[in-house]
Amino acid sequence: MSGNLINAAISKPGPKVVGTILTKKYLEDLRANQGNLACEFVELRVDGFQDYGQWPEKGLDIEAAGLPVLMTLRLSGEGGHWTRPDRERLAFFEKGIAAVSGIDVEIQSEVAGEVCKAARAAGKTSVISYHNFKETPPVAELKRVVEEGREIGNIVKIAAKVNSLDDVETLRCILQGRWGVPLCIIGMGPLGRETRLRFPLEGSCLAYGYLDVPGAPGQFSAQELKNYLRSVANS
Repeated sequence: MSGNLINAAISKPGPKVVGTILTKKYLEDLRANQGNLACEFVELRVDGFQDYGQWPEKGLDIEAAGLPVLMTLRLSGEGGHWTRPDRERLAFFEKGIAAVSGIDVEIQSEVAGEVCKAARAAGKTSVISYHNFKETPPVAELKRVVEEGREIGNIVKIAAKVNSLDDVETLRCILQGRWGVPLCIIGMGPLGRETRLRFPLEGSCLAYGYLDVPGAPGQFSAQELKNYLRSVANS
């Protein structure tokens, strides 16, 4: 399955739910052909099961069942479980680019440009991501993230801790801009939880929800997101 399918899907109106998988047991037990996953895409958080060598095959099975897959190997400094040197992730990214439709790499990673270039050469989608678990930076700083991210990735994702309602409006300001690249904007924490529901209706191209366990503060399950978005569409 070509990563271009992800780009084609997000170019169509309406948010797309990404179901995240963070645990080895859930992935081992998953039977993708059952067709019961509450999402349009699946994210394999490989940092949660680095020792499970069958994850590329599982990704291929999910894609064969009709769901594009994003492979993520999140750094510990950005909320993940990868604690070894950054460049040691390259072998994992190589497998992800070969097996599934897209990859996610942090804009502040030393390998971001290299990984996105390899994804582009393979016709796969790259999500260039930024995470801040302490605060929502000022608009000017977030604009720089988008401007830098759009130069190397297909989708720019920003997830920032919301400490006030002003922070929500800062994130909304970025979401409402004209950037020439799809954006995924997420507010983390209790005050940001509403953005996980509202921002997908305001133009955020991806809505992340967990299939097994939450991977970020305030995250809804994929089923909860799916139910909410369906209820709004039908109202």
